[in-house]
Amino acid sequence: MNPTKTVDVLIVGAGPTGLTLAYQLRRLGVSFRIIDKNPAPSTTSKAIGLQYRVSEVLTWMGLFDRFLARGVMGTGVNFYASGEQILRLKLDRLHGMSGSGAFEPKGLVVPQSVTEALLIEALGERGVEVERGVTFVEFTQDHEHVVSRVRHADGGEERVESRYLVSCEGPRSLVRKQAGLSFEGKTYPVSYFMADVELDWAVSRGDVHVWIHEDGMFSAIPMPGERRWRLFVESGKDVEEGATEVTLDLVRRLMDERTGDRVTRASNPTWLSEFRISCRMVDRFSNGRVFLAGDAAHIHSPTGGQGITTGVGDAYNLAWKLGMVLRGAASDSLLDTYTEERLPVVRGVLKTTDQTAGIFLAHSRVRRLLRDRIVLPLLRSRTMQKRLTRRMSQLDQNYRGASLSVHQETGLLKRARVRAGDRTPDVVFRDARTGADTSLFALLGRSRLIALFGSDEDSTDTRVQSARIERLPETSRQLGVESSLVLPGSAQQPGDGLIDVSGDFHRLYGARGEFLYLIRPDGYVGLFQSPIDERALQAYMAKLFRTDAVDSAFSAQEARVPVNAGQ
Repeated sequence: MNPTKTVDVLIVGAGPTGLTLAYQLRRLGVSFRIIDKNPAPSTTSKAIGLQYRVSEVLTWMGLFDRFLARGVMGTGVNFYASGEQILRLKLDRLHGMSGSGAFEPKGLVVPQSVTEALLIEALGERGVEVERGVTFVEFTQDHEHVVSRVRHADGGEERVESRYLVSCEGPRSLVRKQAGLSFEGKTYPVSYFMADVELDWAVSRGDVHVWIHEDGMFSAIPMPGERRWRLFVESGKDVEEGATEVTLDLVRRLMDERTGDRVTRASNPTWLSEFRISCRMVDRFSNGRVFLAGDAAHIHSPTGGQGITTGVGDAYNLAWKLGMVLRGAASDSLLDTYTEERLPVVRGVLKTTDQTAGIFLAHSRVRRLLRDRIVLPLLRSRTMQKRLTRRMSQLDQNYRGASLSVHQETGLLKRARVRAGDRTPDVVFRDARTGADTSLFALLGRSRLIALFGSDEDSTDTRVQSARIERLPETSRQLGVESSLVLPGSAQQPGDGLIDVSGDFHRLYGARGEFLYLIRPDGYVGLFQSPIDERALQAYMAKLFRTDAVDSAFSAQEARVPVNAGQ
């Protein structure tokens, strides 16, 4: 066995989740290795849905344009029954989730093979290669390190010592099993056929199409390529029946029966398969220094295209916290919030996909009646369409109530629309010093905490407020937080700050008077205060940073400008 090699993080599994984690750790300067037992990257499309939330993460990573060029942007979902269209679910209900001229999140269809290839390409540009044909065997851990044994394709083994081990291996995660983490859930009692084919038909290429049939649902999703489609078909088989050889002839027959289209013919299949759907998740995302992300921690129905998006959410949440701990800015306790935050979010995703599968992939008469007589008519409502698409987009996911989400707002009128734990919409600012336009997402692309301050122009205690607003940005900067004063669009004075030229920040966020938004690197609000409470701010910072660093930063500024200045 080769001598032990040391690294900060060992990532096991190079699917979308593992590659996202690796790319972000590289940007943060964390040393890591990423291994995968497969000798080559995936060549099949597998998961294809990238929800709106992923587009925001890819924007911060600087990669969204690459994905947009290789994907298909969806515009709606059409439902058919008995040869007629019965409903169109419009995806443009999500317009207005950002300020004017800012980044507007988008949903994309991108084959998983392409997603992985783009992330591998981006990692290569940063000097990182996935170690292929390397299989994880076992690990041991103590209070400081994890020692993993891995086996190379030639049979040679080595020990890898890391501060942390992250499993992104998928649902059959060996790391999860060895860590003693449960994976409870169920497998649905029906099977499904999947086919990636070419179709030359007249239906819209921008929409997903779903045919409701008494023998089972048939759906078609546009794929990149002029005529390529993903067909997803409920088999209609009894659970006791054995496996079926999925052939092009079978797909053609089911298409004829379920859609009523006797003219269009499927051709040139690149992937034909049968599979079962499971709904399972862990009861915690870590054990000591071992963490799980993506399908290693949760699997669910593919309805709604939530899989890759949820895994990317895991990776981005974990990455910034690992980065802070490994550079010595925070203690290990920050990593406890990974399970605290992701567990309820993932539980919500599984609940939604399970309910959606139970209704739209209904295999009982009662559920089909519920779908046809109640759910589908309700979805004709503009309000219900907006609610459903927002949920599926994952833009409504939040960490409200978690220990890192602290909302402090006084006064009878609670005006803040974006609260602690919420996603932050993008808005355009103008730099007061340079006159150049920038945006909140451009700041988030630097993978740092961001503090946005606001002052109360009508305050009667202007000297105290002025001293506070002068002091706190510098205090935050000492801790590595990028801090700016948000100025109204009418501001003419020179100096540092971000001018809300269009008024979108105040419109979307609702903050007025004196306020503080502390925004995390993953685009969620950690702390909101209005008015600013320095002692509470210091206590909150101690959740993110080492206590000695926080005390030092606040003490240094208090020495320069007394807290009670002007009183």
